[in-house]
Amino acid sequence: MTNCPSDPTCRRSKLRAVLPHEWIFGAYLLIFGLRLFAHGGAARDWSWIFFGCVLACVAVFFWAEANPTPWRWRVRLLTYPSVMGIAFYAMGTAVPLLGNGKVDTLLLGWDRALLGETPSVAWQKYLGPWTADIAMAGYLFFFYYIVAGPGVYCVKNLRLFRKCIVGLFTMYGLAFTGYTVMPAGGPWRWMTFDAPLHGPLLLDRVLGPVNDGSNAVDVFPSVHLAASLYLLMFDWQNGRRRFWIYLLPCLVLWWSTMFLRFHYFVDLLGGAVVALAGWWMAQKYEAATKNQPMLASEINKPKASP
Repeated sequence: MTNCPSDPTCRRSKLRAVLPHEWIFGAYLLIFGLRLFAHGGAARDWSWIFFGCVLACVAVFFWAEANPTPWRWRVRLLTYPSVMGIAFYAMGTAVPLLGNGKVDTLLLGWDRALLGETPSVAWQKYLGPWTADIAMAGYLFFFYYIVAGPGVYCVKNLRLFRKCIVGLFTMYGLAFTGYTVMPAGGPWRWMTFDAPLHGPLLLDRVLGPVNDGSNAVDVFPSVHLAASLYLLMFDWQNGRRRFWIYLLPCLVLWWSTMFLRFHYFVDLLGGAVVALAGWWMAQKYEAATKNQPMLASEINKPKASP
């Protein structure tokens, strides 16, 4: 493919080549970076991390578009999990620098208005060492599914992998924007409970590292619900056997996010909304591009003579 700095038609074609999640996740990075820069002080120093992520995404886009081979497509799509990880941990320091207070009181109030009490408090009577260990096993399943779910498509079907990443990182862009607008720490940081969590086989060993892995603003919406729900829907459509294998672990995962005091119930509602938004975007993108070539070998393939 050729560069086209002075050709308006070619430039429009380049813009159409930008994937939906590249616009949406890129907008999150750019807007948050601009907010930090405008705030000044230490926040301005952190803005460069987000600007750097934008530039990295743009550079990979043009590199991959110059010769869209399977290898370059995979690098382009896998750039977003890498950038997501950088942005996630940077938000832990960057978001508080904007001076916005955490909204745990608001989220807790919503839970109590809907349910009478937030589940992490209401479910304390069911707390026991084995239930806590089962809950932690479910919670840890997320870290397997977020890699193995898209990974199957990355290896076996590049076009489906592209569709999966389009929806997944549309979801992540929306969810991370939520963290910058409505930061919250979750019930375990915000509330006092009658009894500590205890699980002799698993929870006691991993709860500390799991808590340390949080950026302390990653509550609303729940990405644990959003990403796993999105991947379940994707597997329902494209890998039905995997859907049935992963359904029960996902149900335990969703329960565990509240039982282990990481999330309010409304966080899961917010997660469902952004998961459905990502799913909708993936379907729309697939419908719009199903007849379009994806690889350089397809683009440059000579047309058959009539």
